[in-house]
Amino acid sequence: MEHSRKEEFQLIKNILDGQQGLYRRLIDQYSPMVFHIVRRFVNDEDEVEELAQQIFVKCYERLDSFDMKSKFSSWLYMIAKNHCRDYAKNVRRKNKRFSEMEQHNLEAMMTTNETPDQSLEQEEWNNLLDEALDSLSPEYAQAFLYKYRDEMTYQAMAKRMNVSVSALKVRVHRARKELKEYFESRGGNHE
Repeated sequence: MEHSRKEEFQLIKNILDGQQGLYRRLIDQYSPMVFHIVRRFVNDEDEVEELAQQIFVKCYERLDSFDMKSKFSSWLYMIAKNHCRDYAKNVRRKNKRFSEMEQHNLEAMMTTNETPDQSLEQEEWNNLLDEALDSLSPEYAQAFLYKYRDEMTYQAMAKRMNVSVSALKVRVHRARKELKEYFESRGGNHE
């Protein structure tokens, strides 16, 4: 693993030294992860493509700020997530368009007998869960989301993440433990 990280750091150095064509290798390697993150925020495939492209452009522009101490995937994960969050906030603020998912949520809210208080409580819970997931390492958060949000089997996760099933079980277990501690530290008992 360490050897491949060194190779990746060398690849990044080569890109920064003017071999921009090599950036394609990073895009090819990490586009599945970026697309997965983007699809958590938008469902429209045109928007997904556009956001993923923006993320890779932003990453390229900031490549010289990558410190080569952390994993590149962790650094890219944070850029992608923050970019999508900003995008989602702007869409809501401008109200210029709803993705299919937001439209579905809007319709669901209009057809339920939910009071404004219940709706606000659900939104607060979703925000708290997002914060809690942000507090986890990207590896734990990703494994947790694959398991519980995407309902993937450990075998499918192992293939997708190129990690053993036993390692994934440990990651999911630790993610659950850390999330529980996170919620308890905030005085909530959401289960």
